[in-house]
Amino acid sequence: MDVIITEWGLQAYLNLVGGGIITQYDYWDILRPDVEKLKQFPQLQNFTDSRFWGSATDLGGNKIQDGYKMKWHNIGSGRVQLRLSVAILSNNAFLCRAYVKSSDSKDKREAAKLKDHIQDIHFGRHQVRGVLP
Repeated sequence: MDVIITEWGLQAYLNLVGGGIITQYDYWDILRPDVEKLKQFPQLQNFTDSRFWGSATDLGGNKIQDGYKMKWHNIGSGRVQLRLSVAILSNNAFLCRAYVKSSDSKDKREAAKLKDHIQDIHFGRHQVRGVLP
């Protein structure tokens, strides 16, 4: 599976680093190795661990088709809960948005954005900023 970095994902990463939420160490030693596991989706056991991976759900609790989120707990200097929304489409993992989960309502708002991103990807209305080697 190819892991595709979208413009949305790149901007979210830059905002997290620029805002001091995560460091380069967090990225290279924690986040990047976990994201690289997407190349082996769904074979790795990590993808059955609800503390690491789960379906994105809408406000009503319904699973968003093709929408998922990676999860990290107590990361960065602020020890935040970090989430990365991912769309799995056509044997590709699209990295859509990374965000700090500060509440359940924030999580649901981000899921709604992911739903829009999935639709944009289907219609080719997205920008690719890179593919993980």
